[in-house]
Amino acid sequence: MNIYKSSLVLLTGSILLSTITLAAPVVTFQGEVAAQTCQATINGQTNGIVLLPTVSVGEFTAKNNTAGLTPFTISISGCSGKDPELKIGTKFLGRNVTSTGNLGNLASVSPAKNVAIQLTQTAAGTVPVVLNGITKVDGLILPLNQASTSHQFGARYIVDEGTIPTPGAITAVAEYTISYQ
Repeated sequence: MNIYKSSLVLLTGSILLSTITLAAPVVTFQGEVAAQTCQATINGQTNGIVLLPTVSVGEFTAKNNTAGLTPFTISISGCSGKDPELKIGTKFLGRNVTSTGNLGNLASVSPAKNVAIQLTQTAAGTVPVVLNGITKVDGLILPLNQASTSHQFGARYIVDEGTIPTPGAITAVAEYTISYQ
């Protein structure tokens, strides 16, 4: 009977240990090794701030209404330019991304509700970026024998939940990097 109890304790311990192991947090590291490298900036700064205009709640009447489209420029420099017309992607990783792929409001003091920040592939705002994890967006093209280039993206307010936002502050954050693949 002692062997039976020992086996049962050992089996139970093994099941608990494997359950604990499966529940452990995971960190994934991603990067890229490339033949070409450049330095990237947003509006001339490594850690840029894009200031959207103050807009009236009255500009929003339904879900998915947008307002305050603001262009921002991602520039690259210090490239070798030896590759023929190199297409370079910009990868965005949003913090607090909404279920619709927009940047959720992180403002901690008097936050606006039902509104998020939507990124667009161009300054004209015609194609929205739907964030889902690390999201690659095309736009930068480095011409042959050039060491730098830039591309204008856009950011705007969007009614992401409900129909009309409440007044308040909006803060949204996304990390960015460039990809040569």
